[in-house]
Amino acid sequence: MMTHESDAMQRTILLVDDDTSFTDNLEDILNEEGYSLYSASSCAEARDIMLSRKPQAALLDLKLPDGSGTQLLAELRRLNPECIFSIMTAYADLDSALAALDQGAFQYLQKPVRPGELLALLDRVFQNIELREEKRKTERMLRESEERFRMVFETAHDSIFIKNRESRYTQVNPSMARLFSMEPSDFIGRTDGELFGSDISAQTSAADREVLQGRSIEEENTIPIKGLPRTFHVIKVPMHDHSGTITGLIGIARDMTERKHLEAQLFQVQKMEAVGTLAGGIAHDFNNLLQAVMGCAELLLLGKKPNEPGYRELQDIVNASQRGAELTKQLLTFSRKIESRKEPIDLNETVTNARRLLVRTIPKMIDIELDLEANLRKILADPVQMEQVLMNLTVNARDAMPDGGKIRIETRNVSLGREFCQKHLEVRPGEYVFLRVSDTGHGMDPVTLQHIFEPFFTTKGIGKGTGLGLATVYGIVKSQEGYIFCESRLGAGTAFSIYIPAILSGASAITPSEQETLEGGRETILLVDDDEFMRNFGEAMLTRFGYRILVAENGEEALKIYGDCKDEIDLVVLDLIMPCMGGVKCLESLLRINPEVKVLIASGYSPEWPAAGAGGNPARGFISKPYELRRMLKQIRQVLDRS
Repeated sequence: MMTHESDAMQRTILLVDDDTSFTDNLEDILNEEGYSLYSASSCAEARDIMLSRKPQAALLDLKLPDGSGTQLLAELRRLNPECIFSIMTAYADLDSALAALDQGAFQYLQKPVRPGELLALLDRVFQNIELREEKRKTERMLRESEERFRMVFETAHDSIFIKNRESRYTQVNPSMARLFSMEPSDFIGRTDGELFGSDISAQTSAADREVLQGRSIEEENTIPIKGLPRTFHVIKVPMHDHSGTITGLIGIARDMTERKHLEAQLFQVQKMEAVGTLAGGIAHDFNNLLQAVMGCAELLLLGKKPNEPGYRELQDIVNASQRGAELTKQLLTFSRKIESRKEPIDLNETVTNARRLLVRTIPKMIDIELDLEANLRKILADPVQMEQVLMNLTVNARDAMPDGGKIRIETRNVSLGREFCQKHLEVRPGEYVFLRVSDTGHGMDPVTLQHIFEPFFTTKGIGKGTGLGLATVYGIVKSQEGYIFCESRLGAGTAFSIYIPAILSGASAITPSEQETLEGGRETILLVDDDEFMRNFGEAMLTRFGYRILVAENGEEALKIYGDCKDEIDLVVLDLIMPCMGGVKCLESLLRINPEVKVLIASGYSPEWPAAGAGGNPARGFISKPYELRRMLKQIRQVLDRS
């Protein structure tokens, strides 16, 4: 027996013949043609090879020492139905040939077999095998495609439907059936008019007609479902048979109702942002007018006594101007255009002082209860703004209790850990001072609760509120690097919980904006960036902190400067995306010049860029644009100081 390489890589043939000189001769011929040949001289040996090797084709002699070739053919076909069999014999027996062909033989050859005839036969055999495999592959791909379509059709969230040329439904997916609280079978054979009425049919039938004429259509349909209008984005395309004839249409309908609502909300938010910006600008100008009115009124008051004519009117002008100034201050706070003056404060003291004012403005039928923790940590905040937070929250609580009730103000030292922060993703772990203002008022429903911090949102009547109170509270808390949450239920009152970072020992607040020492140096830095502003800004910033700066606007220029001054340059700050030569190629070249070069990548792209250099030596650091001054200086020092 002779074999060639791997069966998986070769065309494999079983040769069954007891004439060894004949088989040796065929082995030489087939070996030269690249076939892998297994030889057997008996029926028993042929059966063993068929079971173990599973050849693709077989050549059988009809006359064998231990059996009939036709009987062996039947046995081997049962053992390997995929194999293609051809018969060889020196006896031109027509009956034997016909019997072999009846049992599934592919071809009948008469000995002596001419090499050309044999190779032509084998070409046809393996072409047949390739065609068979290609057909199976095509059928498998078709089944997989049909299965994918079925999976998409059955599991898609969008509604998918198929109609025939009469616009009658022939198939709908489960999502569409669920949407209308129907079964898929309820649609079959029916039109939109029969299912949903003439109004809906009027929306869809014109588009159906266009699609059935060969056009693809996109449209928006509004359909009432369960009494409420829902908007759908619908795509319809024609379906064709194998001859190209249009047989119907397939459509996909996506429910856009929620998206439309979100777009409306986004428009409202953008409008509010625009109003806030406008309000901030107006407030600045209005403050100047108020200053003129109030100043003149106060000048006139200087020459008058309380019992003189006009005094009361002038005092009313001053008071009204002060109230106007408070309103503009809220507008400025909301639009973040007023600077806060932060200092370490004791929130307990702020609460106690505010209570003295509250008892004069809160009706006596409302109790004010304080629960203040002793040894409360200090916070870094604007005392006036924190007093305004308390006043706004308690006034809101007062208005929620027209028939009386209780306002409770609590303070605590709290430590927020991982569990709390996992529930409130915007919160950072750390030590905080907790302030809670709660009431026993009528509470709010979930819809109102979603909007309470929006500017100008109010549930109060005309003239009873500006809608800026809670928006101002929210802006102040955020400006102190804090967090605010609200809990409320109708009939069960409302509670506002505020967390402000505590000042730890050493009088330093744990806030993201805490100050760090800005450290410079005397080293020489090559700054490489194609943006002129970034070069100028970087040069001015780093020069101010003592560094000597060389600049290049692309990789080629950087390599020239580095080649001339490599002994002087301590660090290269390199942009990634530049014309002429980008940062990656520049870094590769720098590493070839000096494998120990220190390079800091400064880019708006991800730090997960490919390592450069023949040895896989990457840059020493990465900082993402845009960067803060303190972050840039810190990163530069880390790279320079790292050995």
